Amino acid sequence: MPRVIVIAALLAVVLAGQATPIARADTGLTDAVAATYFPRYEDTELHAIAHERVAQLAACDCLSHDGMAAGTAEVIAFNSGFPNPIASAVDQWQGSPPHDEILSNREYGRIGCAELVADGTHWFACVLTWGALPRAPTPPPQGGGTTLLPNTALPSGG
Repeated sequence: MPRVIVIAALLAVVLAGQATPIARADTGLTDAVAATYFPRYEDTELHAIAHERVAQLAACDCLSHDGMAAGTAEVIAFNSGFPNPIASAVDQWQGSPPHDEILSNREYGRIGCAELVADGTHWFACVLTWGALPRAPTPPPQGGGTTLLPNTALPSGG
């Protein structure tokens, strides 16, 4: 009998976990924003705020900037039923002048993003704040990046 109780308890825990929103890896969203706009420094505090924001949005089942953290800018979105929800969210932001303006602003050099899936709906938030952007890599020299040096070998023979 005790074995049946343990199995029932484990099943209850697993089933309860199914009702909980699924947290997704955030690098996909951050990478998509960087690929569409430009790279920024990822900030752990902003990342934590973004996680709070998607949880708030999913809980109220609404899009509202009322919970935005002081001193930050944010872009938020939700969608469901798209084959690539992250790309759809970034497309939404590109098509919205206020959101596109925030993500195009090179003065926002720090970012934290989060995605949360609840009942089939994907909730997204990227939180940004002021800061320098990462330095761009130095481009290779013109001409394909290869520099030919003069032949300084001594002549053989003698």
